[in-house]
Amino acid sequence: MVIAPAFALLLVTQSAPPDLARALEDAGRYREAEPILRRAVRDAGATADDAVADAAERLADNLAKQARPREAELFYRRAFEIRLVRHGAAHPAVARSLSQLAGLAADAGRMAEAEALSARAVTILTAAGPDALLDLTRAQGNRAGILAAMGRGEDAYALYREAAATLQRLGPAAELEFAVALNNLGSHLVRMAGATSVQAGFRRSFTLRQAVLSPFRPMPGAGGVEPLDAMLRRRLLFDAAMALRMALGVRVRLLGEMHPDTANSLNGLAAAERALGRREEAERLYRRALGIKMAMLPRGDRDRVIGAWSLASVIAEDAMRAGESRALYRTAAAEALAAQGRHADYDRAASAELRSFAPIFTGQVRAAWTLASRP
Repeated sequence: MVIAPAFALLLVTQSAPPDLARALEDAGRYREAEPILRRAVRDAGATADDAVADAAERLADNLAKQARPREAELFYRRAFEIRLVRHGAAHPAVARSLSQLAGLAADAGRMAEAEALSARAVTILTAAGPDALLDLTRAQGNRAGILAAMGRGEDAYALYREAAATLQRLGPAAELEFAVALNNLGSHLVRMAGATSVQAGFRRSFTLRQAVLSPFRPMPGAGGVEPLDAMLRRRLLFDAAMALRMALGVRVRLLGEMHPDTANSLNGLAAAERALGRREEAERLYRRALGIKMAMLPRGDRDRVIGAWSLASVIAEDAMRAGESRALYRTAAAEALAAQGRHADYDRAASAELRSFAPIFTGQVRAAWTLASRP
């Protein structure tokens, strides 16, 4: 799964409606914020200036968070075209638009385009210096997700670490961004631990460092791959759990126990604990995350789907609890079908989303079969 990009949510004006939109988005209520942001785009007018570009970008961010990439791309391109004309190809704002478009290209499966756009964005922002560091870390995280989706997990790992280390140095003003970077890093490590091999040289690079955010220098290998053994897998998972706990701590402190982002950190940490064989702890974390999502997010939100699905899958490992897992799979399936209501028609995005939920329906059938097979 491509990790989704940590896009900037820019404040268009200091008036009440954009402030309300930000408050709704901060609470994870993106659909409720959307009409406010659409009004802001309309009110900004048709002139090609920065206010219009910023308003279009904020609306695109919102649509992207709702998994509506085709609609988001229209507004990201509008922002990009305005900025390119006004500021030139080497401006940081243009690079931010390039990074956002790269994420959408990746979501659509256009990986070569996504890789090229993300590389261009990182190059521009690296040259822009200290004032562009925050945007640079976002672009690095976005590029890392693209590289991971292309099978370049070790390159992605180096970028995730670099972004997180930079945000850590930026201090309190960047703490929420730091939590996003840590969450991305931890989730990526869990995925790496599930592989069967790594690039030659990665093992030495990884084991020589002392802590999750210490300096990381990839060591050259002789080409090819090497097996990912049990010891390296556990080291990857321990680092993943460390990063995810750090992210959780920041989010609980700054956002509170009942925020959807807190739930996402809980879900990520649960996945690491499950991979380490700590099933009871994983279940406890998944259950806590699902409670937050059901309380705070609207029906059909993808995070509600993932929350019920994750808890169902870990409970399903115990055949004696097939009834409980079946009920949770049913909840996840109902949420998945409700999520299709976000799409105006059954386009590629709607199809891809529904296909991604296929294990929910097979899990539901397996649980029902287990129950039916009992004497």
